[in-house]
Amino acid sequence: MRRVSLCLSLSLSVSAWGCAPTGSSAYVSFNIPPDSNCIVSPSVTNYIFLPEGTFDISKAGSNTACDNKSYRVNLLVNSTLRPNKQLALGRAEPNVLQIHDAEVTLKDVAGAVIAFNSVTPALPNPFRTTANNSLVPSQGGDPSTGIASLVAVPADYALLLANSKTKRTKILAEIQLFGTTTGDIDIDFKPFTYPIDLCRGCLTKCKSAVEANGGTAADVYGKECPDNAGADGRVCIDPEC
Repeated sequence: MRRVSLCLSLSLSVSAWGCAPTGSSAYVSFNIPPDSNCIVSPSVTNYIFLPEGTFDISKAGSNTACDNKSYRVNLLVNSTLRPNKQLALGRAEPNVLQIHDAEVTLKDVAGAVIAFNSVTPALPNPFRTTANNSLVPSQGGDPSTGIASLVAVPADYALLLANSKTKRTKILAEIQLFGTTTGDIDIDFKPFTYPIDLCRGCLTKCKSAVEANGGTAADVYGKECPDNAGADGRVCIDPEC
Protein backbone atom coordinates (compact mmCIF):
# COMPACT_ATOMS: atom_id res chain seq x y z
CA MET A 1 0.00 0.00 0.00
CA ARG A 2 1.16 3.55 -0.66
CA ARG A 3 1.35 5.77 2.38
CA VAL A 4 0.08 9.35 2.30
CA SER A 5 3.66 10.62 2.57
CA LEU A 6 4.49 9.13 -0.79
CA CYS A 7 2.10 11.58 -2.39
CA LEU A 8 4.49 14.41 -1.65
CA SER A 9 6.93 13.03 -4.20
CA LEU A 10 4.29 12.78 -6.90
CA SER A 11 3.82 16.49 -7.54
CA LEU A 12 3.54 15.96 -11.27
CA SER A 13 1.03 13.14 -11.01
CA VAL A 14 -1.36 14.10 -8.21
CA SER A 15 -4.26 14.47 -10.60
CA ALA A 16 -3.45 11.14 -12.19
CA TRP A 17 -3.20 9.12 -8.98
CA GLY A 18 -5.64 10.94 -6.69
CA CYS A 19 -3.28 11.31 -3.73
CA ALA A 20 -4.68 12.49 -0.43
CA PRO A 21 -3.54 15.93 0.79
CA THR A 22 -0.90 16.25 3.48
CA GLY A 23 -2.07 15.99 7.09
CA SER A 24 -5.00 14.02 8.41
CA SER A 25 -7.94 13.72 6.01
CA ALA A 26 -10.25 11.97 8.48
CA TYR A 27 -11.27 12.48 12.09
CA VAL A 28 -13.71 11.40 14.83
CA SER A 29 -16.33 13.80 16.21
CA PHE A 30 -17.79 11.89 19.17
CA ASN A 31 -19.54 8.76 20.39
CA ILE A 32 -23.22 8.22 19.53
CA PRO A 33 -25.38 5.93 21.74
CA PRO A 34 -28.13 3.73 20.25
CA ASP A 35 -31.53 5.40 20.04
CA SER A 36 -34.78 4.08 21.57
CA ASN A 37 -34.90 1.42 18.85
CA CYS A 38 -31.28 0.37 19.51
CA ILE A 39 -30.22 1.89 16.18
CA VAL A 40 -27.20 4.13 15.70
CA SER A 41 -27.58 6.81 13.04
CA PRO A 42 -25.11 9.44 11.74
CA SER A 43 -27.99 11.78 10.89
CA VAL A 44 -27.52 15.19 12.51
CA THR A 45 -31.23 15.21 13.39
CA ASN A 46 -31.01 11.96 15.36
CA TYR A 47 -27.72 11.69 17.20
CA ILE A 48 -27.15 12.45 20.87
CA PHE A 49 -23.78 13.80 21.94
CA LEU A 50 -22.19 11.98 24.87
CA PRO A 51 -19.32 13.97 26.46
CA GLU A 52 -18.27 10.78 28.25
CA GLY A 53 -19.33 7.16 28.31
CA THR A 54 -20.68 5.10 31.22
CA PHE A 55 -19.90 1.39 31.56
CA ASP A 56 -21.23 -0.89 34.31
CA ILE A 57 -18.49 -3.39 35.18
CA SER A 58 -20.17 -4.91 38.24
CA LYS A 59 -21.14 -8.53 38.70
CA ALA A 60 -24.87 -8.76 39.33
CA GLY A 61 -26.71 -11.66 40.97
CA SER A 62 -25.39 -15.21 40.96
CA ASN A 63 -25.19 -15.85 37.22
CA THR A 64 -23.27 -14.37 34.34
CA ALA A 65 -26.08 -12.51 32.55
CA CYS A 66 -24.46 -9.15 33.25
CA ASP A 67 -20.86 -10.38 33.45
CA ASN A 68 -18.27 -10.55 30.71
CA LYS A 69 -19.68 -7.68 28.70
CA SER A 70 -17.66 -5.43 26.43
CA TYR A 71 -17.98 -1.68 26.07
CA ARG A 72 -18.63 -0.60 22.49
CA VAL A 73 -18.46 2.88 21.03
CA ASN A 74 -20.19 4.07 17.86
CA LEU A 75 -17.97 6.83 16.56
CA LEU A 76 -19.17 9.54 14.22
CA VAL A 77 -16.36 9.56 11.64
CA ASN A 78 -15.64 12.19 9.01
CA SER A 79 -13.71 12.21 5.73
CA THR A 80 -12.56 15.42 4.04
CA LEU A 81 -11.23 13.67 0.93
CA ARG A 82 -12.56 15.21 -2.27
CA PRO A 83 -13.84 13.36 -5.37
CA ASN A 84 -11.11 12.61 -7.91
CA LYS A 85 -12.67 10.28 -10.45
CA GLN A 86 -11.97 10.76 -14.15
CA LEU A 87 -14.59 8.81 -16.05
CA ALA A 88 -13.30 10.05 -19.40
CA LEU A 89 -10.02 8.28 -18.67
CA GLY A 90 -11.79 5.17 -17.38
CA ARG A 91 -10.84 5.73 -13.73
CA ALA A 92 -13.42 5.19 -11.04
CA GLU A 93 -13.46 7.12 -7.77
CA PRO A 94 -10.14 6.55 -5.88
CA ASN A 95 -11.01 8.53 -2.75
CA VAL A 96 -13.60 6.33 -1.08
CA LEU A 97 -12.14 5.78 2.40
CA GLN A 98 -12.55 2.24 3.75
CA ILE A 99 -12.02 1.99 7.52
CA HIS A 100 -10.64 -1.40 8.55
CA ASP A 101 -9.31 -1.33 12.13
CA ALA A 102 -8.33 0.74 15.14
CA GLU A 103 -5.71 0.88 17.86
CA VAL A 104 -7.06 1.41 21.38
CA THR A 105 -4.97 2.47 24.38
CA LEU A 106 -6.63 2.43 27.80
CA LYS A 107 -5.24 5.03 30.22
CA ASP A 108 -5.97 6.37 33.68
CA VAL A 109 -7.18 9.96 34.06
CA ALA A 110 -3.57 11.14 34.45
CA GLY A 111 -2.79 9.76 31.00
CA ALA A 112 -0.71 6.79 32.14
CA VAL A 113 -1.17 3.55 30.20
CA ILE A 114 -2.96 0.92 32.33
CA ALA A 115 -1.09 -2.37 32.75
CA PHE A 116 -3.24 -5.50 32.48
CA ASN A 117 -0.55 -7.88 33.74
CA SER A 118 -2.38 -9.63 36.58
CA VAL A 119 -3.19 -12.51 34.22
CA THR A 120 -0.93 -14.82 32.24
CA PRO A 121 -0.29 -13.97 29.52
CA ALA A 122 -0.72 -10.26 30.16
CA LEU A 123 -3.31 -8.48 28.03
CA PRO A 124 -1.74 -6.07 25.53
CA ASN A 125 -2.34 -2.36 25.89
CA PRO A 126 -2.55 -0.79 23.35
CA PHE A 127 -4.44 -3.41 21.34
CA ARG A 128 -5.97 -3.68 17.86
CA THR A 129 -9.66 -4.17 17.14
CA THR A 130 -11.79 -4.24 13.99
CA ALA A 131 -13.83 -1.28 12.78
CA ASN A 132 -15.56 -1.25 9.41
CA ASN A 133 -17.24 1.37 7.26
CA SER A 134 -16.72 3.21 3.97
CA LEU A 135 -16.90 6.98 3.55
CA VAL A 136 -17.57 8.46 0.14
CA PRO A 137 -15.70 11.67 -0.82
CA SER A 138 -17.03 14.86 0.71
CA GLN A 139 -19.26 17.21 -1.24
CA GLY A 140 -19.12 20.99 -0.99
CA GLY A 141 -17.59 22.30 2.20
CA ASP A 142 -18.90 19.56 4.50
CA PRO A 143 -17.14 16.26 5.25
CA SER A 144 -18.83 12.97 4.52
CA THR A 145 -19.87 11.13 7.69
CA GLY A 146 -20.63 7.63 8.92
CA ILE A 147 -20.47 5.39 11.99
CA ALA A 148 -17.49 3.24 12.95
CA SER A 149 -18.48 0.79 15.68
CA LEU A 150 -15.75 -0.91 17.72
CA VAL A 151 -15.05 -2.47 21.11
CA ALA A 152 -13.20 0.05 23.27
CA VAL A 153 -13.09 -2.07 26.46
CA PRO A 154 -13.12 -5.84 25.73
CA ALA A 155 -14.76 -8.14 28.27
CA ASP A 156 -11.42 -9.57 29.49
CA TYR A 157 -10.17 -6.05 30.22
CA ALA A 158 -13.44 -5.10 31.91
CA LEU A 159 -13.11 -8.11 34.22
CA LEU A 160 -9.69 -6.94 35.43
CA LEU A 161 -10.97 -3.40 35.88
CA ALA A 162 -13.89 -4.80 37.90
CA ASN A 163 -11.45 -6.51 40.27
CA SER A 164 -10.20 -3.12 41.40
CA LYS A 165 -11.31 -2.09 44.89
CA THR A 166 -12.38 1.34 43.64
CA LYS A 167 -16.18 1.53 43.54
CA ARG A 168 -16.29 4.12 40.78
CA THR A 169 -13.49 5.40 38.60
CA LYS A 170 -12.82 6.92 35.23
CA ILE A 171 -10.51 5.83 32.43
CA LEU A 172 -9.56 7.25 29.04
CA ALA A 173 -9.77 5.34 25.79
CA GLU A 174 -7.43 6.74 23.17
CA ILE A 175 -8.68 5.47 19.81
CA GLN A 176 -6.94 5.82 16.46
CA LEU A 177 -8.73 4.55 13.38
CA PHE A 178 -7.00 3.39 10.22
CA GLY A 179 -8.33 3.16 6.69
CA THR A 180 -7.31 2.77 3.07
CA THR A 181 -8.77 4.53 0.06
CA THR A 182 -9.95 2.65 -2.99
CA GLY A 183 -6.95 4.30 -4.65
CA ASP A 184 -4.73 2.32 -2.23
CA ILE A 185 -3.66 5.25 -0.03
CA ASP A 186 -3.42 4.55 3.72
CA ILE A 187 -5.14 7.17 5.89
CA ASP A 188 -4.48 7.48 9.63
CA PHE A 189 -7.20 9.25 11.61
CA LYS A 190 -6.36 11.79 14.25
CA PRO A 191 -6.32 10.04 17.68
CA PHE A 192 -9.58 10.47 19.59
CA THR A 193 -9.53 10.36 23.42
CA TYR A 194 -12.80 9.45 25.10
CA PRO A 195 -13.44 9.40 28.89
CA ILE A 196 -15.41 6.44 30.26
CA ASP A 197 -16.99 6.40 33.72
CA LEU A 198 -16.74 2.91 35.24
CA CYS A 199 -19.41 2.08 37.80
CA ARG A 200 -20.65 -0.91 39.79
CA GLY A 201 -24.36 -1.64 39.49
CA CYS A 202 -25.43 1.74 38.13
CA LEU A 203 -26.87 0.20 34.94
CA THR A 204 -27.75 -3.31 36.16
CA LYS A 205 -31.33 -4.21 37.13
CA CYS A 206 -32.99 -7.41 38.32
CA LYS A 207 -35.77 -8.70 36.11
CA SER A 208 -37.86 -9.73 39.11
CA ALA A 209 -37.73 -6.21 40.56
CA VAL A 210 -38.79 -4.71 37.24
CA GLU A 211 -41.75 -7.08 36.89
CA ALA A 212 -42.75 -6.58 40.53
CA ASN A 213 -43.32 -2.93 39.69
CA GLY A 214 -45.66 -3.93 36.87
CA GLY A 215 -43.47 -2.75 34.02
CA THR A 216 -40.90 -3.80 31.49
CA ALA A 217 -37.24 -2.93 31.54
CA ALA A 218 -37.81 -0.25 28.93
CA ASP A 219 -40.74 1.26 30.87
CA VAL A 220 -39.07 1.36 34.25
CA TYR A 221 -35.34 1.65 33.78
CA GLY A 222 -34.57 2.59 30.19
CA LYS A 223 -33.85 0.71 27.01
CA GLU A 224 -32.46 -2.81 26.99
CA CYS A 225 -30.74 -3.58 23.69
CA PRO A 226 -29.88 -7.02 22.26
CA ASP A 227 -26.34 -6.95 23.63
CA ASN A 228 -27.82 -6.59 27.15
CA ALA A 229 -24.91 -4.40 28.17
CA GLY A 230 -25.12 -1.75 30.87
CA ALA A 231 -23.57 1.14 28.99
CA ASP A 232 -24.38 4.73 28.02
CA GLY A 233 -27.94 4.74 29.38
CA ARG A 234 -28.76 1.17 28.35
CA VAL A 235 -29.38 -1.29 31.16
CA CYS A 236 -28.34 -4.88 31.65
CA ILE A 237 -31.27 -7.01 32.85
CA ASP A 238 -30.28 -9.91 35.10
CA PRO A 239 -33.02 -12.63 34.95
CA GLU A 240 -31.68 -14.53 37.98
CA CYS A 241 -30.98 -12.01 40.72
